[in-house]
Amino acid sequence: MERTRPLPNAFGGADIFGRKIYAGFTELRYLGLTDDGKIILRVTEVETHSTETTMSRSGMAHVQGNVNQYGSFNGTITQSPKGSTELLPSNTTQFVLDPSKEKELTVAGTKVTFLEFTPSSLKYSLEKTEK
Repeated sequence: MERTRPLPNAFGGADIFGRKIYAGFTELRYLGLTDDGKIILRVTEVETHSTETTMSRSGMAHVQGNVNQYGSFNGTITQSPKGSTELLPSNTTQFVLDPSKEKELTVAGTKVTFLEFTPSSLKYSLEKTEK
């Protein structure tokens, strides 16, 4: 499940045009069954750090210069700094779920219901729990 967050404006609020920044992802991976029939799962979460803002994404430029009497222009063009987004180190947790006690798990705002499982396959359903 990939995540986004609002692109911040100059005052730290959300971009009025609704633009977003990539904010990372959460991955739930099925690893099989234990000898006693419990489900082995691994959750990996990756967050991001971004310097992007509405100003860095809009591509504004500032021109300053002079024109002499012969029509020659001398000056500089300054671009707004470009933003960047980098992935931070992942956070991984491996755990066991006992399907005789619970068949549901909520991860990153999504409810996962385990329907059928064998050592090599898993059937599940997903339901979004948050907006």
